[in-house]
Amino acid sequence: MDFVIVANEWGAGKQNPTSKHHIALELIAKGHRVLWLESSGMRRPSLRSGSDRWRIKNKVVRALGGMSKVDLRDGSLHVLPLLQAPFPECGAVRRVNGLVARHSALTCCRQLGFKTPVLVNYSPVLAHMMEGWPGRKVYHCVDKWDAFGMYDAEMMREMNGLACREADIVIASSNELFRLCRAVNENTHLVTHGVAHGHFAAAAGAAAGRPADMPPGKTAGFAGLISGWVDQDLLVCVARKNPDAGIFLIGKADVDTARLQEEPNIRMPGPKEFEDLPGYISGFGVGMIPFKVNDLTRAVNPLKLREMLAAGCPVVSTALPEVESLRDRMPENQKRHVMIADDADRFAQMVRDCLAGPPAVAEKRALSEAMRCEDWPAKVHEMLRLIA
Repeated sequence: MDFVIVANEWGAGKQNPTSKHHIALELIAKGHRVLWLESSGMRRPSLRSGSDRWRIKNKVVRALGGMSKVDLRDGSLHVLPLLQAPFPECGAVRRVNGLVARHSALTCCRQLGFKTPVLVNYSPVLAHMMEGWPGRKVYHCVDKWDAFGMYDAEMMREMNGLACREADIVIASSNELFRLCRAVNENTHLVTHGVAHGHFAAAAGAAAGRPADMPPGKTAGFAGLISGWVDQDLLVCVARKNPDAGIFLIGKADVDTARLQEEPNIRMPGPKEFEDLPGYISGFGVGMIPFKVNDLTRAVNPLKLREMLAAGCPVVSTALPEVESLRDRMPENQKRHVMIADDADRFAQMVRDCLAGPPAVAEKRALSEAMRCEDWPAKVHEMLRLIA
C-alpha cells in the first residue's frame, strides 16, 4: 500500500526515533511506499525565543526546498516539509492549514504515482486535512494532547476529537487513550508501542566494552527526553540514597536541570545516537522510568521501557498504568525484572536492590527474549491487518 504519514520532522528521529519513525521504517521494510509530511507545531512560536526563531527559519528554508528523497537501509521514503501559518489557536487558520496540507500531499502523491494512499495522521491540529481525503484515514493517537502544559488544552481536546471523528479507524497506543478515543469513534483499536528487538537484544549479556563516558562501577540509567514529566525530586532521592552508584541520564533536556547537576553522582551526557544506545544500556545495572504520575503520563506508553528490557536490563518505574500492563503480560518468571514503586523512597530502595544483585547473563537473555513478541514488525503487522 501507499502511505502518507503526518508527523514531526523526519530528521528528529536520528537520535531519538519515535514510534512514528519506527512504524515508517517497518512499512518500508515490508515493501510499502511512504510519503512523510512534516507538520507545523501545535503551539504559537515565540519570537523572543532563539530556539523558536531558529526553528522557524529552518522550517521555511526546508519547505521552500520542496519534497526530498531519503535513502534508507531497506528502501527510501519521500519527505515533504509543510509551510503553514504558525497560529494553531485560530480555527480559521487550522482549516486553511489543513486544506493546504491536503492539497500539497495529494499533489506529491500524484507525482510519486501513489494510488489511493492511506493517510496516517499523528498531528491533531491538522485534523481538517482528513476531510475529503480520497483513501483510508487513520488517526494514530499516541499522547493525551490536552495534558501538555505548553499547548492550549481546550483546542487540543477539540482537535483530538475531530481527528477521531474524521478517521475511518483510530489506533491508540495505551489503554487510557483507547478508552478516550473509543468514546468518540467505535472503530478504535489498541496497538501498544513496539521495540527494535534485534537492535537492543544484541546487548543482552554482551561482553562489549563499557562506553568511555559512562561512570565506572554500579550505574542506574535513564534514556529519553528529560522534560517536565521526569520527576527530578525522585531522581535526587535516588542519587542521595545510592551515593555509591552512578546515575546516568541520557537525553536532551528541555527544562531546567540545575538541581540534578548539583548531585555529585548524577551525570548528564546529553543525547546519544540511537545506534549507540544498546551499548550504553548494557552498562546499566538497572534502568529507570522516573516519570511523575499525572493525566499526561497515565496515558503514556514509554518506548524506553521495552528497549531496556529487550537489552536484558531490569527496570524500576513509577506506577504508570502501561508499565503495569506490560508486566502483567510478561512470563511469570520475568515479571520480577519490572519493579513498580509507589513513592521515591521505595523507588530508591528498588534501585539499590537491583544494583546489589544484577541478573546473570542467562537471565538477561531470557528477559530480552520475553520482549521478542513486542517487536515493531509484529505491531505494524497488526496495524496493517486493521487498516486492510
